[in-house]
Amino acid sequence: MLQAGVRLGDRYRLDARIGAGGMGEVWRAVDEVLGRVVAVKAMLPGVAGQPDFARRFLVEARAMASVNHPAVASIHDYGQDGGLTFLVMEFIDGESLAQVLARGRLDPATTMRLLAQAADGLRAVHARGIVHRDLKPANLLIRRDGSLLITDFGISRTEDGTQLTASGAILGTPTYLSPEQVLGRPATGLSDVYSLGLTAYECLTGRRPFEGDNPYAVALQRVQAPPRALGADVPAPVRAVVERALATDPADRWPSAGALAAAARAAVTVEPAPAPVPVPPPVPLPASVPAPVPAPVPAPVPAAAPAPDDLAFGSRASGAPRPRAAVRRRWAVLAAVLVVVVAGGAAVRQALGPDDPVTPGAGGPAVSGSPGPAAAPAGFVACGPMLCPAEPLCWAGLTSISGRAMSPRSLPCDREHTWETFAATTLPADAAAGGEDELLLRDDIAAACSARLVAGRSRDRDVTQGWVRDAWPIEVPGTGLRLVHCLARPERGEPSRPAFRSP
Repeated sequence: MLQAGVRLGDRYRLDARIGAGGMGEVWRAVDEVLGRVVAVKAMLPGVAGQPDFARRFLVEARAMASVNHPAVASIHDYGQDGGLTFLVMEFIDGESLAQVLARGRLDPATTMRLLAQAADGLRAVHARGIVHRDLKPANLLIRRDGSLLITDFGISRTEDGTQLTASGAILGTPTYLSPEQVLGRPATGLSDVYSLGLTAYECLTGRRPFEGDNPYAVALQRVQAPPRALGADVPAPVRAVVERALATDPADRWPSAGALAAAARAAVTVEPAPAPVPVPPPVPLPASVPAPVPAPVPAPVPAAAPAPDDLAFGSRASGAPRPRAAVRRRWAVLAAVLVVVVAGGAAVRQALGPDDPVTPGAGGPAVSGSPGPAAAPAGFVACGPMLCPAEPLCWAGLTSISGRAMSPRSLPCDREHTWETFAATTLPADAAAGGEDELLLRDDIAAACSARLVAGRSRDRDVTQGWVRDAWPIEVPGTGLRLVHCLARPERGEPSRPAFRSP
């Protein structure tokens, strides 16, 4: 199993895990030959033997290596070591657009600036005959200087037909699929244009244009009706850019990624000096995203025909859209939707062997240098020197940026999740000094979030024995207060029920 200190290819020393998913893990690492920080994406041994997954990994490496553009993440190396397949990419000091949007929507000018950057990168991708097929906020990374990168080409398709769609299956994330992908038709460059339109819509509104009870219902909506209209607070030229990108019929969309980039820039009269996208600096408290500021309404966006070499493959040469075809019948999605994306997760520490179990309800020691909670915050009750969740608390993966821990996404405990809180305590005042993503290395935090406390809080000690532990700062909603959550998860798989007792 991968862990900090492991060397791959006798060259890349793993430093800290920054992401994990069903297919593999992403680690921050050091290239000991060139002395630089890199990102290493390693395929998990459990899927390495499956031909489709192994081939997808190689396709991603080749696709990324064939594109040279500032808005496309660079790949440095691809190799195998002891049965482990890995690729080496540039390390991005920043966060995903999905993390940015989790703090609030963006103003029209910032949205158009990011859309133009993404479309520029997409134009270079399409020029190499590649369709990304899974563009979404989680696959768009924002550097600290505000520049954007496209990443995760794991399910891309080349113009010559090389693709990774299994028989009867659709690859991609349901929320961001184009109508033609939902219908099982081949994805083209215009499918990527549609996905960028969905992303821009989410940036402007803070919500997705289609919502439903399950992924299939969400996917089906886009072939039955147009998305919900953008609000009046969005300038008309910006609305026009997004609405055309979201046309159900590919022929009605912007004819290429290059045309979309030009339209996005023209939609704002004066593009602001690149003020960075609100990425939080490495300080204890998170920076908030500025409230949306309506941009001045400029002249309408010119509908210029693209140059012949700028057409997205799969589109027609005519720059004028033809009338949209009416959707006359319901379409059923018969294919399973496979979401292939390395989900967020970081700074994971392996659990030490469990200590002797304690009686249920026993607390842990107070954190040194930090006063114990005088009154339990909302959602918690006091249990000895610690705090215990009044109701089960479960979370998605963990992410840190430059040592600063980001609050994870809350998930229902009766659905698949990664982590569960078994206790909490006050955040030490000096937490940032040693890295908020490495709190479990502190003696006081390790003693508070002990394996013994896992056993004491567990509904079934046999189930949670040997679970991985971590300690992570998470904000109490609406208060600005951050507590250190003692978290636990199984070494493999994602549980779908709470493992710890409520008081």
